Amino acid sequence: MFTRGETIQRVRAALVLDPYSQEVIDLDWDNATDTDILNVAAEPRPSSEPVQDARNSVVSGFTLYMTTGVDLTPVDRVRVRGVVYDIDGDVGDWRSPYSGSRPGLVVQTKRVAG
Repeated sequence: MFTRGETIQRVRAALVLDPYSQEVIDLDWDNATDTDILNVAAEPRPSSEPVQDARNSVVSGFTLYMTTGVDLTPVDRVRVRGVVYDIDGDVGDWRSPYSGSRPGLVVQTKRVAG
């Protein structure tokens, strides 16, 4: 999609299953797997400093634009420029109301420090 885009990594947690029911009961981020996603446009989002008593924090993130069909869910995390971010909301799949084409995905990320 973007010939000069960046390579980011999808960080997907290992699933922890209940030994009896085999249902997913937790996510194991210590045993997560990384998968490269190529040619991504990474637009920095404005950072903010929420006002809270006795806490200094900064919220920052990126808006990511990538090819349609990338396997990414709201539960995953992404590593952009060496820093891991949570996915903020659902992955947006753009669709043209005129042609029906699917030009790509839009993903909002965020990280709270402090």
